[in-house]
Amino acid sequence: MVTGVMQPMNRSILILILSILLFIPVIADIPIEGMKQHNYQYVINNSAEYPDFIFLTSSEIWNFEHPSIVVNGTFGGGYKLDGFVLHAIKEADLDPLVKEQLGTENQDKTDLNGYFSSAPHATADMMLPVATSINDTIPLSNLTVLLQIQNIQDNELNISKTRVIYGFENGTTIDMAFQEESDDSKPGTPGT
Repeated sequence: MVTGVMQPMNRSILILILSILLFIPVIADIPIEGMKQHNYQYVINNSAEYPDFIFLTSSEIWNFEHPSIVVNGTFGGGYKLDGFVLHAIKEADLDPLVKEQLGTENQDKTDLNGYFSSAPHATADMMLPVATSINDTIPLSNLTVLLQIQNIQDNELNISKTRVIYGFENGTTIDMAFQEESDDSKPGTPGT
């Protein structure tokens, strides 16, 4: 065997691998022409009815690596390709040291994935995306989704999306009842 010379079989495999790589679609975080990213703002409109619970969000991508406490029933922001997972934990069940570290630089020093894998908490089974793309001709300035807690039982947090409020650059709003079969992230042009 001569070194430095590729055998026909190896060359064929290399060409096949390179050909496959050329046809794999590239998925990247790039803007789409004519579209603008808008972050969702979520409001749990009846969180005060559950004073014994602390609500927090984790990430669909990173799980509990960077959880956030929901303050005044409101949450939003984050990486646009991620999604929120909403949780409820009884305040009495949340370790005071963990609660103190949530939302601080010290949070990274705690194994929160490990802690929440065994801590008793309820989780909502609902997709809550961080952001959506809207046609840039629609003068949308904010997008708020109202959530309603139906109940918290064992490890289940039952919530529903009740309303969507579209805020526009001119200060007007459109408040619509949420409809499961509709796409709430694509409002029509006002006045149409």
